[in-house]
Parts: sequence; C-alpha cells; structure tokens
Amino acid sequence: MSIPFKTRELYPEEVRLLKTFKAQRETDGFSKIRYYHFLIAALLGGCFTYLAVLTQDSFWVLPFGTIAVFAFAFIVFTPYEIYKWKKKNGNLLNELNIRIDKGTVDTFIINAKRIAVVKEYDDEGDLFIIEYEPDKLIYLWDYDYNLQKRFPCLEFEIYEESFSKLSGRQVYPLSERIAPIVIEKNAKRNYLDKFGVPGNLEIVEINFDKLVADYADA
Repeated sequence: MSIPFKTRELYPEEVRLLKTFKAQRETDGFSKIRYYHFLIAALLGGCFTYLAVLTQDSFWVLPFGTIAVFAFAFIVFTPYEIYKWKKKNGNLLNELNIRIDKGTVDTFIINAKRIAVVKEYDDEGDLFIIEYEPDKLIYLWDYDYNLQKRFPCLEFEIYEESFSKLSGRQVYPLSERIAPIVIEKNAKRNYLDKFGVPGNLEIVEINFDKLVADYADA
C-alpha cells in the first residue's frame, strides 16, 4: 500500500534548512583545496626526500621518508578524490537548487491515534509503530536518531523520500511530543527474527493492540 502524498509549499524554516545545507556543501571538504596546496606538497616531498637520503643511515630516515611519501601521495591521489567529490557534490547541489527554486514538497499528514516505539538492540535504530486509522499502521524507522527531539507526536507530516535525503529529516512535527508505548529491545529481536524486518514507511492492516501483544509474546 503506497502513501498518498500531497504537495504543499515549503515552510520558511524548511527553506532555511535547505539553504544552510547548501552553503555547508559548498564550503565542505575538498572545496578548500587550492593549486598552491599541490605546490607546497611537492616542495615538502622533495625536501623530505632529500633529507631522507642524507640521513639514510640514521633514525631520521623513517620519519623523513614517511612525510615524503604522504606528500607525494597527496599529489597523486587527491585530484581523483576531488573529481569524485565534485561529481557527487555537484549532483547534490543541483538537487538542492531545484528543490529551493521549486518551493514545494510532498508530505503525508498523520493524525495518529497511538504510537509504540520498539527500542533498538543492535544499532539498527528505533522502530515506531503508528496507528493512524483503526487497524491501519505505518512503520517508521529512526535509523539516524534524528527523530528524538520532537518526536513522537500525534500530529505530524511525513516527507517524501527525496526530500528526506536532502534535508536529513523524515517528519515535520505539528503537535507536542508524547510518551509512546515502549516495547523492549529483546521483544523486538525475537519478533523480527520470526517475522522479518518491516520496511520504512511500510503500511500494514493489523490491529494495534494485537501487534503490540505479538511483540511482547514473541
């Protein structure tokens, strides 16, 4: 069963988030490397190679030689790493620009009745079980632990996958945080070993109380 997303305009804070992320990507990592860094690396490599030759019969040959190797490795391997970074980063920046210019996002509004959280047992993240209609549940995985601050709550929006990847957010809370029903990690492990792992945003038709009881009895 697919999620019936609807399109809406981006909220101001969502636009700010995307612009902040864009600015960070434009100044991250390899973007700070300039041509003179290669010149410096070449000079360092040459100097320390010369020093290693002069001190080849002493203790200093090892540190001097190691520095020379790292300097020349920077010259040899960094251009390819920059190319890969520019290609990947360029695609991401293009997606961010398109999203910001478009100014819309697809979301699905949830008015939950009850929420249970199944605690992680092996770094796989917490699993939220959300009852949003009678005998209709949706699974929501918190893989990256980014739902902790304002979630769970009974009213929220679920973002489409493409926006989640860009923003690092899965939901937009619309109400106050609540205390969910807690299913302990051992029950989760036993249940998933028997019945398999549900997908993120997977919708199932099952009674909420029955599913919680099944976890407890697994």
